[in-house]
Amino acid sequence: MSGIIAAALLLWLAGTAGRWRCFQKMGCRGWEAAVPVYRTWLLFHELYGSGRRMLRLLLPLYNVYIYLRYGADLALAFNRGAWFGLGLALLPCLFFPILGFGRAVYLDGSAQ
Repeated sequence: MSGIIAAALLLWLAGTAGRWRCFQKMGCRGWEAAVPVYRTWLLFHELYGSGRRMLRLLLPLYNVYIYLRYGADLALAFNRGAWFGLGLALLPCLFFPILGFGRAVYLDGSAQ
């Protein structure tokens, strides 16, 4: 049981550290990655120009599309493919460290 908790804690730490580096690459402060709702609002603000678009995540069934689209747009903003964005949406604890600690450079972020 303690091994499962340790693995979960390690994955959470890796995901937070990867988000921290991604935020720094985007020109934001790294600590903003540790605040759960605020980090989502900030990512929506960086990608789409308005953090209020995050409220679409509250709509049932439509939120699945928005979340997958958000992952793809974030990956494209870092010059990665849409499949990498699917990984960001489904397994963020593994793909954010790849994005944050890898050679990916934040381009523009303005998705249409």
